[in-house]
Amino acid sequence: MSAAPAQRAQAPLLQVRDLTISVRGAEGTATAVAGVSFDLEAGEAMGLVGESGSGKSLTLRAILGLLPPGARIVRGNVLLDGVELVGAGARTLRRIRGSRVSMVFQEPMTALNPVVRVGRQIVDGAAARRGWSRREAQEQALRLAREMGIADAEAVLSLYPHELSGGLRQRVMIAAALANQPRLLLCDEPTTALDVTIQDQIVKLLARLRDELSMSLLYVTHDLAVVAQLCGRVQVMYAGSILESGPTQDVFRSPSHPYTLGLIEATPDVEGDAQTRAIPGSAPSVFARPTGCPFHPRCPVATADCSQAEVSLTAPQGNPRHLSACVHPERVERPRQSVKAS
Repeated sequence: MSAAPAQRAQAPLLQVRDLTISVRGAEGTATAVAGVSFDLEAGEAMGLVGESGSGKSLTLRAILGLLPPGARIVRGNVLLDGVELVGAGARTLRRIRGSRVSMVFQEPMTALNPVVRVGRQIVDGAAARRGWSRREAQEQALRLAREMGIADAEAVLSLYPHELSGGLRQRVMIAAALANQPRLLLCDEPTTALDVTIQDQIVKLLARLRDELSMSLLYVTHDLAVVAQLCGRVQVMYAGSILESGPTQDVFRSPSHPYTLGLIEATPDVEGDAQTRAIPGSAPSVFARPTGCPFHPRCPVATADCSQAEVSLTAPQGNPRHLSACVHPERVERPRQSVKAS
């Protein structure tokens, strides 16, 4: 009898392949996300960074089938635990949302029901799925609220969303997202509207929960300092494409794409040792995406080749985990400052 084949390596929890999303507007239809691919391992935290309009949030929402009106997936695959989500029916998506994957939105006031007390909103979905009694649901809501570090949790759970501060509302959103103990938590810029102190508390809370629950985290933001604090790996997006990808420390210490360097140089230095430099120009509209490397009209080291080349992710520094889509990675300078955790 022949020996049993070697056990296959465990597949990533989340696999995104060639994800392409179009949007429809007054100017017609255009590609807003162009062939995005990445993997997310079980228990891993990964950041998706870039300027506003780069396609980060659309990518995140496509995973759960929550694209806004006028946007649709043209091609590509999204597999969660081997289950294809692109084209999945409403029943499949309802079963997966909350139980295997949950989402924390940027502004909880638009996601929380204004006329329902927050205690109910934390556990309503989980209670329906698990058949909890009213008392069990109340106990679970109280437990989750305390895990979020909410002081005087019993009193807070009896309030309505408008009676809470922004930081408390965001903690309620995270508690609701975790009620079903999902394997994957999607975060769409959840700390953008909060002050720095509350932002730091929320980021530390997410880091602790990820470690304690062995939960995967996909974190969309424009704040590199948050990614440096929370994520072991990062994807840099611009004009719907991933331009650089790799371990967070490698990418931030030695970027291989001018756009990544520009983001680093534009990050405020918390110690005030270096002056920030804004990236010149502005990101293109999805209806006017440049040919070649999409960043070339704003790039300080671009050549004529950059406007015509078919760019793809390669490993210019010889590290197969650190990829760049730059035509001339050798021209990218080292950053004058480091990205420090906020």
